[in-house]
Order: sequence, then structure tokens, then C-alpha cells
Amino acid sequence: MRSRTAQWFECKIRYEKVQEDGLQKKVTEGYVVDAMSFTEAEERIIEEMASYISGEFKVADIKQAPYKEIFFSDEEMA
Repeated sequence: MRSRTAQWFECKIRYEKVQEDGLQKKVTEGYVVDAMSFTEAEERIIEEMASYISGEFKVADIKQAPYKEIFFSDEEMA
């Protein structure tokens, strides 16, 4: 198991997502990034999400996460 200690920020992205039935729906999804400041967190989430979301999206919220260390499991999920 690996771990990483950093300053984590929880970011929420709001955009229109195409559902399985073909209809578009506004959704808000949460992500976590490591950054030194709120500004850097916003830059990182925009840069990362730009390649996954076609169309416009908005950073709806950024807050400092209440945790400092994350543990990553190397086991595959079944």
C-alpha cells in the first residue's frame, strides 16, 4: 500500500453530462487534487478536467480537505 501526504483540496465541477438515454443533465461531481493554494487547486482541476469534459464546465466549489494523507491500495478491485 502506498500513501501520500500533501495539502488536499476537494473540488466540485458542474457541467452538462449526456445520460445513457441521450438526454443532457446538469451534474456536479467531486474530485480531490493536491495543491499549495486555492488558486493552484483551481488551475489543476481545470487543466485535468478539460480533457474529459466536452463543452463548458464550471468550478462550483473548492474547499480545503480535512485530511492530510491518502492511502492507495495496489490491490485490484473485483
